Amino acid sequence: MKHKNARRLRAFTLVELLVVIAIIGVLVGLLLPAVQAAREASRRSQCLNNLRQVGLGCQNFQSASRAFPTAGGAVEQFFNPAELSKPAYGYEGASWMYQILPFIEQQSLYNLRRGDGGANAGFVETGLAEKPVSVFNCPSRNGRVAVIGVDVYALGDYAGVMANWNDPGWAGFAWQTSVPPKSNEETLVWTGILVKGGQVNKSSTPPQIWKFPKVDFKAIEDGSSNTLMVAEKAVANQYWTIPSSAPWPYWEMYGYYTGADWPHMRVFGALKAAGPNPSGEVPLRDDSASRGASAVPTAEFGFGSAHAGVFCSVWGDGSTRAISMTADLTVLDQLGKRSDGSSVALNDL
Repeated sequence: MKHKNARRLRAFTLVELLVVIAIIGVLVGLLLPAVQAAREASRRSQCLNNLRQVGLGCQNFQSASRAFPTAGGAVEQFFNPAELSKPAYGYEGASWMYQILPFIEQQSLYNLRRGDGGANAGFVETGLAEKPVSVFNCPSRNGRVAVIGVDVYALGDYAGVMANWNDPGWAGFAWQTSVPPKSNEETLVWTGILVKGGQVNKSSTPPQIWKFPKVDFKAIEDGSSNTLMVAEKAVANQYWTIPSSAPWPYWEMYGYYTGADWPHMRVFGALKAAGPNPSGEVPLRDDSASRGASAVPTAEFGFGSAHAGVFCSVWGDGSTRAISMTADLTVLDQLGKRSDGSSVALNDL
């Protein structure tokens, strides 16, 4: 006989179960954006820390060499074993990223380069070209590579600042090793802290060599704290990783260590209020922003990021800053120049 006070057991009704599931769904919907925002904030913080390490590496390089690292030589030097390294023409042909490896605790990678260190012998055959360096990569992009044939090249997310390509007289830079520097290249293009090491015309006998002046703190007349040195470069998110079937990615090749060219040097290409503008504006680009239709729609020449509303930067004094994607391009261009005599400062952003 059952006790009259015995508790009756019953299961959840379908309605009650659906209500519980709905409540859990609402809670997840409320919490997920906060979790994602926290994760992105952490990634942005890590990106700034990476740039802080880059800035410290450049400063330590300056302390050891009495000058900041250079952007390297003409990119064609990257492919010629006897022409890339410093002994060949008196200046380093590989990029500032390669040059600072010993100063960011990557001496072992720096030492992988073999012999005179052309692209094949020094970087590809040794595996150096494909080895990622976490300090050179924004965690929001999670590391990037390009596959060209059977070769893999690690790609970087940061770039030094060149002059605005709409500055009067800007004629570009010579990437070949069979021509002299372009018209006033030394003074009109390489106006930032990281400048080209030099140029060679090997078609003449003997080869003509132009060694560009190096930059030390004294050469930064506008002040190192007011001169933007390195920032996140624009990268279309569909090409974070570049397969061999992609359009030829000249703006990324050949990874970290290429000479003075687009893979690790970019521009704030603002249109000028007065005078002609021979080239278009290069806006700050969010990774998800449309690039528009063109022969090479993925081409990138300026700065941007995968972070919402900002891109990260490091300045000549080693300080870091997240800059709004709506910042004035002309002001950024002036801040990227080490000695243009402008009165703009960080507070003008």
